[in-house]
Amino acid sequence: MEVVSALGADLDAFDRGLRDGAGGLRSDPDGTFLGRMPHPPWDGPGDPLAGFLASVLASACIRAGQHAPSLLADPDTLLILSTTKGDIACFLAPGGETRLGPFLGRVRRAAGHRGHAELVSAACASGAVAIARAARLLEAGWGRRALVLGFDRLDPFLVEGFRCLGAMGTTACRPYDDDRDGLSLGEAATAVLLVDDDAPGVRLAGVGLSGDAFTIVRPCDDGSGLALAISRALKDAGEAVSGCTLASAVDRAAIPSSIPACPGSRIEGICGHGTATVANDAMEAAAFRLAFGDAVPPVFGLKGATGHTLGACGVLEAVACALAIRGGYLPGTPGFSATALGLDVVARSRATAPRRLLTVNAGFGGLDAALVLEG
Repeated sequence: MEVVSALGADLDAFDRGLRDGAGGLRSDPDGTFLGRMPHPPWDGPGDPLAGFLASVLASACIRAGQHAPSLLADPDTLLILSTTKGDIACFLAPGGETRLGPFLGRVRRAAGHRGHAELVSAACASGAVAIARAARLLEAGWGRRALVLGFDRLDPFLVEGFRCLGAMGTTACRPYDDDRDGLSLGEAATAVLLVDDDAPGVRLAGVGLSGDAFTIVRPCDDGSGLALAISRALKDAGEAVSGCTLASAVDRAAIPSSIPACPGSRIEGICGHGTATVANDAMEAAAFRLAFGDAVPPVFGLKGATGHTLGACGVLEAVACALAIRGGYLPGTPGFSATALGLDVVARSRATAPRRLLTVNAGFGGLDAALVLEG
């Protein structure tokens, strides 16, 4: 794994920040709180952005004890790039790129990648969808390992777009808090190496995807779409979900307003999407109650630390869960104070020994994803 985010320049800084409850959001001169990576490597000769992302991939390989150039050049190494905007500066420049595909090609060339590659752009669920896609390709025999790279960068066009939607908060975002009033955007580059073997380590135990297609941007208030993704992930992970009838519902009218807690659930914590918009966080609380009944596990959210990193957040939050399982703690929720949502929100990091965590993401267009990780 490797992470470059507002919490620092590498995985170790990210881990420390999660343990310490650090907040990486800073105010711009106009008062907008954003989560910027240290020393953004956008400028310089050649293709510095692609080179930077190649270095993040290489670092993830090295942390896994692998020789990065050999691994990246091996045709059995898949590459899945997760992003919503790619190199957005190229889209805005006269004569620049008009689609995301060339960005994937640039990263592959810089990294010396030779295997099968795909780009996933599924709004703010992109990172989790990319991990799910990588796992499915490995199961189908497309390769022996997969690198998943999540990336999005900040840009004034992007910030103003969310401001026009009325989604930006007036202060640093406060996921799940009663006084939340909107999101804070962030940027990150994060990579994970998935290997199809039985070696000890943190494992991807379950995947669940769904699409509620409620509106272009607003999530369905009843949480049914995300709850469906959660129930599918739990079932895929071998959870006893016979009490959760949601997975068999074929339309919204068939979804019950209340579902009994999934019996025997071993989920010990949830890394929520937690954008800190009023609608999203309330929808998540409803989804968790649908999926778990009165036994919703503790919930934590990272966007008060890193900002909402868009296409990178699903990968970044999966890494956070892996670090928590490996390190024996539940991360806190920077910016949180109190909630009437009926959730046990982890305000400050808790020393514990989680063996199985759930991470969820919900994107524009009703794109929902849930992953179960276990140690």
